[in-house]
Amino acid sequence: MLRDMSNFLTENIKNNVSIIHENNKSIIKFGNGDEYGIIESYKIFPGVFLYFNDMHFFECFEFFSSDKINRRFIEINHCFSGKYECKVGKDKLAYFSKGDLDINKLGLDKIVSRFPLGYYKGLGLLIDVDVANESLNKFISPNLDLNVLYDKLLEKNNGYLLLKSNNEIDHVIGEIYNVDERIKEPYFKLKIVELLLFFSISDFDKDEKMTFSLEQVNTIKNIKKELVNNLDVNITLDDLVNKYGISKTSLKNCFKEVYGKPIFTWRKEYKLDYACKLIDEGKYNISQIASMVGYKSPSKFTKAFKEYIGCTPSEYRKI
Repeated sequence: MLRDMSNFLTENIKNNVSIIHENNKSIIKFGNGDEYGIIESYKIFPGVFLYFNDMHFFECFEFFSSDKINRRFIEINHCFSGKYECKVGKDKLAYFSKGDLDINKLGLDKIVSRFPLGYYKGLGLLIDVDVANESLNKFISPNLDLNVLYDKLLEKNNGYLLLKSNNEIDHVIGEIYNVDERIKEPYFKLKIVELLLFFSISDFDKDEKMTFSLEQVNTIKNIKKELVNNLDVNITLDDLVNKYGISKTSLKNCFKEVYGKPIFTWRKEYKLDYACKLIDEGKYNISQIASMVGYKSPSKFTKAFKEYIGCTPSEYRKI
């Protein structure tokens, strides 16, 4: 069954992949160079698979599409770091961030995986409802009925639920990431049952996702491109609002949700990170670099650089 699941994954991922099987674990690798992904998958119960994701790219493979899935699957994801873009319905996007938990019916129109920050780490559960229901009922009493969870997703939440980071989720999930190899498999079993029991008493009416239209997100992505391509230009919020026809509130909220920080905090940090790359290249002096990233005064650049990086540009060059 573990190899069947690996085959299921690779058949539905249009990318170069390699698979290594190690007893009850499979390691799936795809991509190359600086852009790569690794999925480490464990069979926990019949029909229940735990996997750890380590993704390093902005946009990935063509993913599962509903016409390829003829069984009932539930997918549960937890974000450890980074950010993941989720398509919800035909024209809405939600963003899954550090500490968040999402539950969905696999195969809902997820075509391309996108990671706005260029990286994503987290864990997931893939549950074949009918197979897992039988195996879990043998493991625990009172019975866990995955049909109830599946129906809640189908009827109340249109197949998708996002729970924002909270202490309960951190308590149940957090310990799974660092487990001694000697006790991994039994520990994973206990934690997954704990998680499913947590869901059995959760109020799924409290859907916490903030969604944005595809048009809004595309506008925000175009704004980001303009900010990146014109680092030496002073661009104000009013400039962007007038040029792109978006309200200030929508611009602020959507940018922060997509890229994780307020727009001008993000831009300042991007400029200073880029300045580090320019210093590492060794082609320009500090005054030139300050001008290239939009600082008219080298002294203001030095102050901002030290506050963010922890040392002056000249000190950084010597490291």
